[in-house]
Amino acid sequence: MVSGANDEERTVVSDEIAAKARKLGLSTQRLPFTIDRDHYTPALIGLLSNILVWGSSRVFHHLHGVGSNEWRILSALGNWPGATAKELCEILGMNKSIASRSVNVLLQRELIGELGGARGSRHLFLTPAGVEVHDDFMPIAMRRMEILHGGLTPAEVEQLDALLVKMLESSGAMQEYEREVLASDPPTRRGRGARADRASGR
Repeated sequence: MVSGANDEERTVVSDEIAAKARKLGLSTQRLPFTIDRDHYTPALIGLLSNILVWGSSRVFHHLHGVGSNEWRILSALGNWPGATAKELCEILGMNKSIASRSVNVLLQRELIGELGGARGSRHLFLTPAGVEVHDDFMPIAMRRMEILHGGLTPAEVEQLDALLVKMLESSGAMQEYEREVLASDPPTRRGRGARADRASGR
């Protein structure tokens, strides 16, 4: 159930189960500082993204045997013929390894073709079969968007898109913060280091 975050809808833990959990040292009380899914933008966007990706993967695979990542590449090449795999990663915000697998799937299916360019670059294009698959998917993609917008006014849709674009513009700052976190010692490592220091008398 999508709305399963509501307290009245969550599974009730019996006193017996709670007692057993406490005996095992497990936390049975709600923590004082937690994320409220319905008021945490990353969670809402992630949930919606999961629903959209899962649904599109099932539908597109049923129709043409390709998933949502392959569809995203077909869609991007419809706008940017000749884009390289690196450019597609930037356009789509797609992980390099995922993009590489999806490109290989599309090449094997002969839905895209490639031409070598300068300095070893590979320029990708839709084949006639790829154009056909792209055009088959387009009405479905647009209809899914219409359904998603069903509870919004045209003004709200315009505002939503503008806000999402603004949030995308903040992605660079977020990635910089993530790099800072990755450069720091994880808490478990710090804990192990402290224990090792105490054991060695440092």
